[in-house]
Amino acid sequence: MTWNALIPIVTLLGLEVGYLLGGAVVVETVFARRGIGNVARRAILSRDYPLAQGMVLFVSVAFVLVNIVTDLVYGYIDPRIRYE
Repeated sequence: MTWNALIPIVTLLGLEVGYLLGGAVVVETVFARRGIGNVARRAILSRDYPLAQGMVLFVSVAFVLVNIVTDLVYGYIDPRIRYE
């Protein structure tokens, strides 16, 4: 059974996770929460370049992993989609 309408929903969910990772700095600054966004902001403001690079690497790897999972879910939803 294929659910053709589920593919765009999965795509949007994958994109939203990326937007949530990118918006963590703003949300954590506004609401004074501690998290990866706040750590990244403090690293940039204090010119701690290795930590800032590590945070950028962490967020980018997380975004790539979310995209890989999204692509794998495509194959599960619609068996006609196969990667060779």
